[in-house]
Amino acid sequence: MFRHQTTVLLNHTDCYGIIFFANQPIFCHAAFQAWLLKVGLPLAPDRSAASDLMVIVRCESDYQAPVHLGDELTIDFTVERIGTTSITNHFTLTNQHGITVGSVRTVHVLIDARTSGKIPLTPAWRTALESNR
Repeated sequence: MFRHQTTVLLNHTDCYGIIFFANQPIFCHAAFQAWLLKVGLPLAPDRSAASDLMVIVRCESDYQAPVHLGDELTIDFTVERIGTTSITNHFTLTNQHGITVGSVRTVHVLIDARTSGKIPLTPAWRTALESNR
């Protein structure tokens, strides 16, 4: 499991002081990007510098408790499933009081950066993903 932390800022909330719904997946995507850096698979600065790309093809987001301005969120990330060309990730968001406030599940597919066609997960991807099951 990989753990990432973030603070809910004013631009993350709506006029009622509650997190804007689209920000929960954004927080999780930031956690995934931090994990990629940690395991030695940082995102390329642009598509032309990449040989492959891990793209999201499905995202589910469940909201279980309010999230307010100033909350300190812990995002726990695990790899739920590893397929031939795709992975399923699971994220749990917990606030500073230990309350689970939400969860996100994403499905990613590895594609060739030049052709956009699906490609099998590389050994480097498999090794990294297996380490976070």
